[in-house]
Amino acid sequence: MKATAIFITLFLTCLILGACKKKPIDPDNDGTSYAYMEVYKDNAMGVIYNQSTNSVAYNKPDGDGTYKIYISNYDGTGEVQLTYPGWASNRHQWAEEWDPTGQYLYCYVEKTDYVTETGHTRIPEDAIPGYGAYTDLWIIKRDGSQAWQMTNLPNDYNHGIIHGAISNDGTMFAWTERIQAPVFLDLNLAAGAYVFKVADVSLGSNPVFSNIRIFQPNGELAGGEVESISPSKTDILIYSTFESHNLVATPIYRIDLASGNTTKLTTESFSQAPTYTPNGQKIVYMTGAYCDIFPGQVQGADWWIMDANGSNKKRLTYMNMKDHPQSVNSYRLAGTLSFINDSTFIGGVMTQSLGLVGYSALVKF
Repeated sequence: MKATAIFITLFLTCLILGACKKKPIDPDNDGTSYAYMEVYKDNAMGVIYNQSTNSVAYNKPDGDGTYKIYISNYDGTGEVQLTYPGWASNRHQWAEEWDPTGQYLYCYVEKTDYVTETGHTRIPEDAIPGYGAYTDLWIIKRDGSQAWQMTNLPNDYNHGIIHGAISNDGTMFAWTERIQAPVFLDLNLAAGAYVFKVADVSLGSNPVFSNIRIFQPNGELAGGEVESISPSKTDILIYSTFESHNLVATPIYRIDLASGNTTKLTTESFSQAPTYTPNGQKIVYMTGAYCDIFPGQVQGADWWIMDANGSNKKRLTYMNMKDHPQSVNSYRLAGTLSFINDSTFIGGVMTQSLGLVGYSALVKF
């Protein structure tokens, strides 16, 4: 999954507030009908599929826990590490989105230089992919021959980048940009404050962002992430704390790019990672709604699907239902996903509540 370190904060707030209470049984989703799911890649996070090349990019930690980018064929053959000479080998590198041609990869790269700051001393964990600090957005060629730094954010704890999304035709890119560092024990800002940026993209000989638009619902400091651009390129899907002010109660919203207006699509539990199917008719997302909580553990999350207008919600997986065929009766957290087609995706599954530990699953529905 792309952004998972935020759930370290979620874990801590659950312990502090007892927010992860067992949910009642949902009579409309009793576990008798569910999606097919199998392990796709073990210990590979943030898998993204590219149709043009029938290949995937993903991320794995090295021996020091520093994430690096890998590319392979969809069937797992031909794995190679993708990097660039201008990137420090002891800093995190994270694949985020493919350009539809499969010849360019959007990625997040940790800044090299440690600098002196007032009130904070940087540690490697600050830039864990998904946490966001000290990170810039880059575009790299598939063969690693060229790379371009697309942002140059201040090198401090208040700034960085997490989740992003690309339009189906590759002409727009959206990302989540930190504007304030996390505030300890503040449920709204426990993971920091973020804005959502959307840019028009021109690749050419040198990639260029233009017409950059900034969205900050209600103008409030809030946590959140952007996850998907609609096929029509008229809106983006996010989750945010701007109304709930609570990181463990995060609704999913649609933001209209022309007006900036928000539409709430979910109300249950914490819901995140909303992603349009390629045809734009459905949205797959994760939520902790109706998840069993296993002894001594915190609440996990499963994947659900809904119509693009937020109606007809249906649970797809049951990793967190006791004794279900898809469950090992232990915490599982469904995460971000990448579609192969309108009814198949690869998604991240965290198996521990702390750190980026888990696997990528193939899900068909």
